[in-house]
Amino acid sequence: MVKQNIIVAGYPKSGTTWLSRLVAELVSCPLQGDWGFEELDAPYKEGLEKESKFQVFKSHHTFQEIENASKLEIYKIIYIIRDPRDVVVSGSYYFSFLPKLLAEKRGNLNINRILKKTYNRLVSNKEKKRQMIDAVLNGNKKINPWFASSWKEHFIAYLDTGVLTIKYEDLINSPEFESQKILDYLGIEKNENHIKNSVAHQSFQNRKLNDSGKKDSHQKKLLRKGTSGNWKKEFTKEEITLFRNKLKDINSLYNF
Repeated sequence: MVKQNIIVAGYPKSGTTWLSRLVAELVSCPLQGDWGFEELDAPYKEGLEKESKFQVFKSHHTFQEIENASKLEIYKIIYIIRDPRDVVVSGSYYFSFLPKLLAEKRGNLNINRILKKTYNRLVSNKEKKRQMIDAVLNGNKKINPWFASSWKEHFIAYLDTGVLTIKYEDLINSPEFESQKILDYLGIEKNENHIKNSVAHQSFQNRKLNDSGKKDSHQKKLLRKGTSGNWKKEFTKEEITLFRNKLKDINSLYNF
């Protein structure tokens, strides 16, 4: 049976893992890991025993990359978008960073993961946030290859392509309503009870509790707070102004 592949795409630290799990739960199908890296054993693969004509993949690819990233065919794409200021905060706690002098050095630096983690302990939270702001506003693949493009470039390419866009904040505030939108878009019928159970099972609190006992540190690190608006406590007035000036032309999405 040829599988129909549902891709949940988004900019890094925008809730792609959470939404991928929820979509797989709603559809009652496997979550097969990362799009384009199907052969890798991603820690968030789950439900592989479920029999379905559908399967879900997670992706951070740009729209230009996603179609050719895998030999498999795409059935539908769901794009999740999150306030870029919260992406900054979440990313500053998640990724490993280099000291400023190394981070600003031109060219590729051949630094292994262990050494990078060691350097990360020397970097202040203020510097981590500064580097994340640069990545989100301008792109900076030295932090992570998925930051090759800016937040704005990444999501704008998905607009007006027929892709369903889900806001992270709406998923937090109205998960059942957003879940119904997803099912309608996919052309799948599920009853209200199934939707409620899926939302409850894949809630941030439930997943964090379940994943806390797992040995995989990456799995546990994926889930930190699962809330919105944390940037209000961490951004300076200058940083708020920087985002307002840089993203003022798309102010209808978020009140910059």
